[in-house]
Amino acid sequence: MKGVTSLDISAIESFSSKELEQFKSVCNYLLSHTFVVRTVHNGDKGRVNNPDYTFLSIHYETVREYLSLLDWDLRKDDFHGYFYVTNADDANRLVLNKNVTAMLLALRMIYEENQERVGLEHDVICTVRDVLDKTVTDYAILPPRPNMDEVRRGFTLLENHSIIQRLDGRFNMPSCVFAILPTILTVVSSERLEAVASMLRKEEDIEETDEDTAG
Repeated sequence: MKGVTSLDISAIESFSSKELEQFKSVCNYLLSHTFVVRTVHNGDKGRVNNPDYTFLSIHYETVREYLSLLDWDLRKDDFHGYFYVTNADDANRLVLNKNVTAMLLALRMIYEENQERVGLEHDVICTVRDVLDKTVTDYAILPPRPNMDEVRRGFTLLENHSIIQRLDGRFNMPSCVFAILPTILTVVSSERLEAVASMLRKEEDIEETDEDTAG
């Protein structure tokens, strides 16, 4: 395989039964959820260290070599605190519908606009209402009265892939509070964000021109 000649099986053989189970669990989680973040929200305890992140920090090379045999590339962002996998064939590419894509881009915009409020874990706290304000009021991507069940399903999908993390309430409630995780920086690059923002600005300019002409 590219970049890897062989897997040092002795490292895996040296694992205890508990470590071996965690090794399998972490690999499966990465392949199905893409990201592993440094801390997770645990109810009244607040932010707690994620044992999967700790495991990957210790056994990064072993897990990386194992996944490379399956054509997966394990990467890490030490500064923002997460690991993630990519695949040359885009096997882990998540296909989103238009509404969820709009929600994702709104989340990235909110994250960018609130850089000064980024927490210790590089996350930004916001509400479902904040996202709806972007997608419904500011850019009219979603209808004036969006189907909140669809909104809930969209947010749940994004949470399942460690892009956001719910803190309080339910995703079908405008008051629901959640954290936008720094993983969104990998999901939506600065270049992609600027391209979308530029497109939206052009659409606004066209609408204003049409209104001036009509007036």
